[in-house]
Amino acid sequence: MGKRDELNELAMVAVELRRQNMTVAKIALFLGVPEIKVWRLLARARKLFALLTRDRDSETHIGENLSAFVAMERKAMEKFAMVNPNSNAAIGYLNAAKDARKEIKKLLQESGLMKKVADKVEVTGLPIQHDPVRDALYTVLELAEEFKKEQAEHEPPNS
Repeated sequence: MGKRDELNELAMVAVELRRQNMTVAKIALFLGVPEIKVWRLLARARKLFALLTRDRDSETHIGENLSAFVAMERKAMEKFAMVNPNSNAAIGYLNAAKDARKEIKKLLQESGLMKKVADKVEVTGLPIQHDPVRDALYTVLELAEEFKKEQAEHEPPNS
């Protein structure tokens, strides 16, 4: 990996940490660089994002952004694999990977390549005092619990 790639990678990590409301001083400690370098890295990240968004063709724009976030996620996971999993650095890399994954999901949903599915549903105004409505609600809740159990059975055990 060349020096330019390493700087771009550091810039992406710095911007992800900044998005998590981490101060420049803390980012500098985390990355092991002076604060002035963090400011330069953040400026570099802004330039990289500007390059990604300069293209007017929306398909190219989405593809480039998607590629950038996929690369960020991959790099963060590679870095995570090289550090002590109980360290603050590991947490930072996992958070960077998680944030990149959120952006990937958002881009795919916005482009129509992935369906949007609600994580939480809040329903108000149901007349649950009526037996048929209450019974139907309990049936839905039971189905949801069965689904959760089935999903848990198919997940590989954590090592």
